[in-house]
Amino acid sequence: MALTPASELIMRNQAELSGRVLFAHIPDDGSLSQLGQLESPIVLTDDWRSFSSMQHQPKLEPLFQSQVPDIPPVDKIVLFMPKAKEQARYLIAQLLPLLKEGAEFWLVGENNGGIKSADKLLLPFTDKVQKKDKAKKSTLLSMIPVVDKIQAFELEQWQQYWSLDTGLSAEAGASSESALELVSLPGVFSHGRLDEGSELLLQHLPKVRASVGFIPKALDMGCGCGVIGLSLLKQQPELALTACDVSVMAVEATKLSLAHNQLEGEVIASDMWSEVEGRYDLVISNPPFHTGLKTDYVPTEQFIRQAKKHLNRGGELRIVANRFLKYPDLIEQVFGNCERIAETGKFCIWSARVQI
Repeated sequence: MALTPASELIMRNQAELSGRVLFAHIPDDGSLSQLGQLESPIVLTDDWRSFSSMQHQPKLEPLFQSQVPDIPPVDKIVLFMPKAKEQARYLIAQLLPLLKEGAEFWLVGENNGGIKSADKLLLPFTDKVQKKDKAKKSTLLSMIPVVDKIQAFELEQWQQYWSLDTGLSAEAGASSESALELVSLPGVFSHGRLDEGSELLLQHLPKVRASVGFIPKALDMGCGCGVIGLSLLKQQPELALTACDVSVMAVEATKLSLAHNQLEGEVIASDMWSEVEGRYDLVISNPPFHTGLKTDYVPTEQFIRQAKKHLNRGGELRIVANRFLKYPDLIEQVFGNCERIAETGKFCIWSARVQI
């Protein structure tokens, strides 16, 4: 696998990496295996795919957590610029207290990914941000934090609450029985708001009927903060809900949303179907078509191809997607049927059922 431009920049400066180093948000491009001089680097990732891969690499200490646990201070921190600047702020705030006094903090990223203006993210914590290196449209920033400018990290300060009614609108703190208050975290899709695709899907939630036994089972694939799954639970409290996402931030946000609304459901980290077991009466999703900064249809196409074997007889796959995406032909190919439930100028809801 080819190294990303940002990883190549780290390779050019690897002579300055020594001691106990913590990497965060690093791409799964094999760059860590080329840093042979490091002993047991700590790697914080929010991506289940990366974590699963790193578990099989010797000398690594991979962490798949929304917050780094208490660890001894490290000699250097290398943060790869996330797509969302709010997530960058979140990571910087939680990582800085882990750095030894006088040690260096690196922030690296591609120029089209927000690194050009990222010095503003670091300036509140230091007297000077240095542009350490640049190449292949990527930049490496460096700073030595000032201890007095670093505050203890509190996860609660980064939780964002937003309200939703099963009628799609609720004021914060509304007492309506149908009101939901979602909890979101930086890095979660559509952080702190309802996106247009999910809004359309919520207007057309199906009644889930049990194919086996008496309790209907539903899977919210790519759950984000849990808005679709929790809305299903509000509509059908008897539902057995499983929610999954590849992002640890989404997994944590959905758990927080369930607890905050006193609802119950299983939440798991999974790369699409990798950790999903059993069959369901409904699989529902607002699937992504981006991997990082790049458009990528492959994950959703794989999701559709494998969905049928995770559904009971009579079970339904229901997704919302941009109109320009050519999923209906694939759904028809896999299920032998595909129905358009609703559409707007931008989105469509597609449904297919496993034949009885």
